[in-house]
Amino acid sequence: MLGAVAGYDKRDSTSLNVPIPDYAQALRPSLRPKGQIRIGVIKETFGVGLDSGVKDAVTKAIEQFQQLGAEIQVISCPRFRYGLPTYYIIAPSEASANLARYDGVKYGFRSPDPDNLLDMYAKTRSQGFGAEVKRRIAIGTYVLSAGYYDAYYLKAQKVRTLIKEDFEKAFSQVDVLVCPTAPTTAFKAGEKFNDPLSMYLSDLMTIPVNLAGLPALSLPCGFDDKGMPVGIQLIGNLLQESRLFQVAHAYEQSTNWHLRHPELD
Repeated sequence: MLGAVAGYDKRDSTSLNVPIPDYAQALRPSLRPKGQIRIGVIKETFGVGLDSGVKDAVTKAIEQFQQLGAEIQVISCPRFRYGLPTYYIIAPSEASANLARYDGVKYGFRSPDPDNLLDMYAKTRSQGFGAEVKRRIAIGTYVLSAGYYDAYYLKAQKVRTLIKEDFEKAFSQVDVLVCPTAPTTAFKAGEKFNDPLSMYLSDLMTIPVNLAGLPALSLPCGFDDKGMPVGIQLIGNLLQESRLFQVAHAYEQSTNWHLRHPELD
């Protein structure tokens, strides 16, 4: 699928005009010869807030990578923890700006019973957006408002650059980075519906990768004491998806976590 969607599109100015490798060629069951693949463990992701069950499963997965022939190093990405607040300034700002054009006139949902044009705008946006979207629009509009743009949005973009620089430094030492995919395992459906901050914290490990524009994937690597599955995140350097597939495939072939499922009521 990636081979089909990757590559240059003359109708998309953001696409890269670079050769697309045969990703399937990277799927080998071993990481040997020993030391050929260097894996960095992001130490900042193993601190306070990480569930013990997640930590144990991810640690065992890292040991498995070592047995497969990878060289393991501990890597520091000191600005990693700023990814969450940075993202929740940048993303709502972009949502606010992009969704400002959503008025029900040209496309999408339109309120069926407006009194006039302005009422249609108001009802369409009120009825067409869910609670989380409205929350992000409100946050983004505030951040981009006069007097706050420099204090929040501009500063967040600068922090984003620092996060990216940390990754660049890390990839000068290793080929792939690993960390937990999430600090906890799955919670019950709707359990945190009224606690958006807690929901946002679930993205703690994945958001810095998105901010830096890097490829990443999540692998099943075990279960916690409640029988919920644990994931380990593999992060690659720019345009190094093949290396990710190589490491992930070797691990998957040596374990059976991807074949097991949680026992649900």
